[in-house]
Amino acid sequence: MFVFKKEQKSFDIRGITIGGYPGENPTVLIGGLFFKGQSIVENTKEGLFDKKAAKDWLDTGISMAERTGHPLIVEAYGRSAVAMERHLSWLVDNYDGPFMYESSNVSARKSATEFCNEAGLTERAIYNSVNISMDEAERAFLKESSISMAVLLGWSPKASSLKDRMEVIENTVVEAKTFGIEKFLVDPGTMPVGAGYGLELRTTMAVKSELGLPTCLAPHNAPSAWKFIREEDLDQEETASSAVIASIVAAQLFATDCIMYGSMRRSREVFTAVALTQNAIAASVAEANQVLGVEKHLFEPIASE
Repeated sequence: MFVFKKEQKSFDIRGITIGGYPGENPTVLIGGLFFKGQSIVENTKEGLFDKKAAKDWLDTGISMAERTGHPLIVEAYGRSAVAMERHLSWLVDNYDGPFMYESSNVSARKSATEFCNEAGLTERAIYNSVNISMDEAERAFLKESSISMAVLLGWSPKASSLKDRMEVIENTVVEAKTFGIEKFLVDPGTMPVGAGYGLELRTTMAVKSELGLPTCLAPHNAPSAWKFIREEDLDQEETASSAVIASIVAAQLFATDCIMYGSMRRSREVFTAVALTQNAIAASVAEANQVLGVEKHLFEPIASE
């Protein structure tokens, strides 16, 4: 298991510690709600969804976090400003932990940011994401907001090497601080299989070893366009889930502090896999620390009793 010489930073986000040395803190899991294609979604533009089913998914995620010790953060997606506000309003009424919000629509991101400011939710809200493609309007409303936590997306179409990706990340860290972002998760960006998947794992290691910053990945993106699992005899939920779980475990083993696992309908499988892998991390880090004469507190994963 990896041992970093660089001092590792960690951030406290509403009682959840993200970052630190491998094995020191439990891997944090981020489950997604309201994304297009989820069975709970009824109308993406209007933000209409099956509230009972969404609550079942949410309750399962919360339960698995309690049972495994791996903290849960919920990410809400909204296609439009209307959808974003409806989703966030429902979420904060049913969940009191930290949450992340994301949209492909800048107006929706702005609306969500204003909602969080006005509702006094900025101590719980994580903006996804600060990145080099933001326009001046987005930069302006972020500077004016009270949002102080964000994902920093360290990706660019031109950043096809580790050196390029690290340069983007370092520049994004500097810019984020000008927006008042004090706590951040560095996401090197996960590309689909065949389009660059894997470089983000190497980059995560570089971020930890060179910068000592908390890392975040969305590994479920890797198999999202993988043609292999779309073949007629493999095109089924079990095969897709196995690919997602494998990508999540790979990210965890490469010292990723916080993992976006996609749809919360997979919470049971994801938390179970991560809890198992955490046992391997704990044992290997403990042995490495003993050999090196290092004394560090380690998270004690759930094991057989």
